[in-house]
Amino acid sequence: MAIYVIIAIILIVFYLLSTRLNSRSRNILFLMAGVGLILLIGLRDGHINRDYRVYKALYDKAPSISVLRGSISEYNSKIKTEFSYSALCTLLKTNGDTRDNNLFIIFFIYAILGVAVNLYGIKRLSDQEFLALFIYYSNIFLLHEMTQIRAGVAIGIILISLKELQERKFVRFSILILIATFFHTSALMAFLLLLLRGFKTDAKVWAGIFAGCVIVNITHFDILHIIDIIPSEFYQYKLKAYITLQDTENVELNYLNVLFLLQNAIIIICFYYQEKMEEHNKYLNILLNMCCLSSCCYVFFGQIPGFAVRLSELFNCSLIILIPLIAKVMKPKTLAEALVLIIGLGVFYINVFHSDLVLDYKVSPIISSL
Repeated sequence: MAIYVIIAIILIVFYLLSTRLNSRSRNILFLMAGVGLILLIGLRDGHINRDYRVYKALYDKAPSISVLRGSISEYNSKIKTEFSYSALCTLLKTNGDTRDNNLFIIFFIYAILGVAVNLYGIKRLSDQEFLALFIYYSNIFLLHEMTQIRAGVAIGIILISLKELQERKFVRFSILILIATFFHTSALMAFLLLLLRGFKTDAKVWAGIFAGCVIVNITHFDILHIIDIIPSEFYQYKLKAYITLQDTENVELNYLNVLFLLQNAIIIICFYYQEKMEEHNKYLNILLNMCCLSSCCYVFFGQIPGFAVRLSELFNCSLIILIPLIAKVMKPKTLAEALVLIIGLGVFYINVFHSDLVLDYKVSPIISSL
C-alpha cells in the first residue's frame, strides 16, 4: 500500500507548492499530477482490480467485428455492458494478441480518459484545483479509476457537463450526458439535474425530501415495479442484475457507515455557509443539490442496494468541489485548509486500509517483461 500513501503525500506537497506559484506554473504542476495518476493506474497489473474477472468475462462475450460492421443496433442488442467497453474489446480482438495484453491496452485507454475528464471537470468548476485533486484522489480515483473504470469516465463527463447546465446550454449538456451513458448506463440518471437546475437549494425542502425517503425505506414500500415500466430491455437487465447481486450475496446497506455520515455532515456545513460559498463558486446550487440527491438516492433505493450505491456515487462526485470550498469560508483559513486535508486523509485511510477498496499495487507483467 506504500505507493498509494506516497502519491497522497505528493499531492499534498503539490497543494502546498501551488499556493506560491503563478498560474502557468500551477497548470504545469497540475498536468504533472494528472500524468502521474494516469501512469499509476495505466501501468498496474489488471489482477489488482477487484473487478478484473468481470472485465475478462465481458471481453470474452463481446461480439465479433463482423456484427459491429453489419449493424450497430444489432451489435448493441447483443452486448451485456456499455457500448464503449464492448466496442473496444471487439476491435482489439482483431489484432490477434492475447486477452491479457488487450485488456492492458483497454485499461490504459480508460486510465487516460478517466483521469483526463475528471481533472478537466475540476479545472472547469473550481479555482481550488489542487485541494479538489486531493479529494478526488482520496475517494473517486481509488473507487472508479482503480476499480470501476467505466463509471470513472462517466462521472468525469458529468462534472464537465455541469458548466453547460449552469449556463443553460441544455443541448450541450444533454449530448455530454448521452456520451457518458456510453461509458456507464447510470449516467442517464444525470438528466435529473435538468429538473434541479432552477431549484434553489433549500435546507428545509431537502430535509423533507430526505425524511420522505426514510419513510419509504423503513416501511418497505415496493419500488421494484419501476423495472417493468422502463422502456429499455438493457436497463431492465442492469437493474435485475443489481437485484440478483443482492439476492445471491445478501447485500445490505449500512446507513451509519462513516462515509455516508461524513457526506451528510458536509451537506450541513455547506447549508450553514451557503451564502458565503455562493460568493466563491457560482456552481454551488447545482453541486449542493447533487449531493443532497445522492443522500436521498442512497436511502430511497435501499431495496436495491447495488443500485442505491451506484446512484449515490454518481451524484456525490460533487463533493470533489464542495469539500475544498470549506477552506474558503471557514475561519481561521489555516485551520480550514487543515480540516479539508484531514477529511481527505480520513477518507483515504478508510478506502485503502479499512475497507480494502484497493489491493497491493503491482506493475503489469507486460511492463516488467519489456
